[in-house]
This record gives sequence, C-alpha cells and structure tokens, in this order.
Amino acid sequence: MPRGGGGRAIKEEPAKDVLVLLEPDESVCDALQTLLQGRGWAVETARDARGLETLLKKLRVKAVISEASLPNCQAADILRACARQQVPVIFTGYDLPAQTAVDLIRQGGHDYLEKPFQQERLLDLLKRLPNRHNS
Repeated sequence: MPRGGGGRAIKEEPAKDVLVLLEPDESVCDALQTLLQGRGWAVETARDARGLETLLKKLRVKAVISEASLPNCQAADILRACARQQVPVIFTGYDLPAQTAVDLIRQGGHDYLEKPFQQERLLDLLKRLPNRHNS
C-alpha cells in the first residue's frame, strides 16, 4: 500500500502577472491597490527606480503605474528600467502641463492619466495591454 501519497506531482501555479505601483501618496496607493486587487491583479509597490528594478528582475511585471513627479526618482529612470524588460509604464499626475504628458509618452510611456482619473479608464488601459511573458 502506498504511504503518504508518494509519487503525486504537485501542480504548480503559473506565475501571475503583477502590476507595480510607484505612488508617493499612501492614500492613493492604498486605493489603487484595493481597486486592482479587487479586479484580480497581483500588486506590488516600489518607492524608487532601484526598488522597481528589483521587482522587475524577480517578478513577471505586466505594467508599472507611476506618479510622473516622484520626489526621489525621475521619470527617465523609470522608463529606462522598464524598457530593458519591455514593460509598459502608465504615468499619472496632477496639473502637469499638456506638453509634459506628451513628452512622457514620446519618451516611451504607454499613457498618461490626469489625477483624479476615472477608475474605468485605468482598468480599460490595463485590459488593452499586450500579452507578453518575460522570464
């Protein structure tokens, strides 16, 4: 008689796509996490480009949602880190000049959402992201 179920293969769950948030306002970050996790996304947060790079190396990141004006990190640093992994960046911000938003997209940002934005706008952007798998 077999003991302890020996020989059973353990079915491993495939790695889940993760969204990474770079948001300095804790209440906005918490609200976004609650919204996205409620829609089935795995969500991680980073404080700066170094933290983002660490997450990009160890997780299967689907997209980064980042405040455009972070106090401890430049948008160019975020774009550079994400470009290496071909991860789209959705920037958000308050009262940015239209030209700044356009420049972020021209420099490689996927899109820009003016805060406060409608939740459905962000969710629609995420639904339309291309499927890709980084290892």
